[in-house]
Amino acid sequence: LPGRAARGLPDDEDLARLLARALVAAALAAVLDGDVPVVPEGAARDAAVASLAALMGARPDGSERGLGALLARPALRLATGAAVRRRRALTEAAHPAAADIMRYLARGEAVRRALRELIEGLPGPVVVVGHSLGGIIALDTLLATALPRVELLVTVGSQGPFLYESGALPALAHPEPLPAHLPDWLNLYDRRDLLGYRGAGLFPDRVTDVEVDNRQPFPAAHSAYWTNPAVYRAIAARLP
Repeated sequence: LPGRAARGLPDDEDLARLLARALVAAALAAVLDGDVPVVPEGAARDAAVASLAALMGARPDGSERGLGALLARPALRLATGAAVRRRRALTEAAHPAAADIMRYLARGEAVRRALRELIEGLPGPVVVVGHSLGGIIALDTLLATALPRVELLVTVGSQGPFLYESGALPALAHPEPLPAHLPDWLNLYDRRDLLGYRGAGLFPDRVTDVEVDNRQPFPAAHSAYWTNPAVYRAIAARLP
């Protein structure tokens, strides 16, 4: 490659690694642009980078040590760090555009009724797991109605605490406390997922927050929970 940047690289292996990371980043960006719900987890992403770099001449066992990695990682941290610092502004800007959440908040009773009927038809104990909007629906339903069969609520990447603090959660007005009938609540979040909120600060001793690392920047972090083994381990540890 001609140009000052290419001439400044120490050797062809570093260039191969840099190009491999750029290609994988472009592929992931295309996945996100296409609104594909499943995003490769960190290990799969790194394996793809290593394979591409090896095909272009880099040593596979050194794929994480070259200049490409040193350049790519700070850039990723800077981009994600800037977004994290602007977390509330970004969430509030994105919230009105989330038509599915807005539709639920306006006309959610049919969904809550369907979930109640499903739970009531199951033998106990029941564990309710919800991601993103699913977590909002699960929380809201269990707040509104005592369902004794449910022994554990699991929310993943949930905006439930944010909606409560904003006064927008239908079944619980801020600053009312959680009702006594709400089951144990496990809340999983990734600090890079700007749409996943912690709840223990709002509801002391009623919510267990567990941080997981999906090894993705935002917004991919919000879709990557289900390829993260730590998520399943955290849920399994709390099963009744």
